[in-house]
Amino acid sequence: MANFFPRWTNWLPLKIAICGVLIVCGLTAGTWYYVTPKYTRVRYEPIQPVPFPHDVHVSQLGMDCRYCHSFVEMAAHSNLPNTQTCMNCHTQVQKDNPKLEPVRASWKTGNPVEWV
Repeated sequence: MANFFPRWTNWLPLKIAICGVLIVCGLTAGTWYYVTPKYTRVRYEPIQPVPFPHDVHVSQLGMDCRYCHSFVEMAAHSNLPNTQTCMNCHTQVQKDNPKLEPVRASWKTGNPVEWV
């Protein structure tokens, strides 16, 4: 009796299994990479020239997010504050803090802080 399937089809189940494993691994790796907060920018907080502790300003002091991020309700992304916004408080509060030197330099020169 003649073979119903050609000889090359003997390897077909193994090839399908290997392709299935590769597809599952690829989908897992892609999901792992593209659905992370770093990629989707959820709570995206790059290192800025002036460290800004959100927990102090928002949680402890009770500042509204819209005080600094004034266009957050109108734009797709929240804006970064200008020097005037920072100096509204920091002319009186922690005015000699060395971490605020870029803000004070911006205030003196009129050049904006180079936020990331």
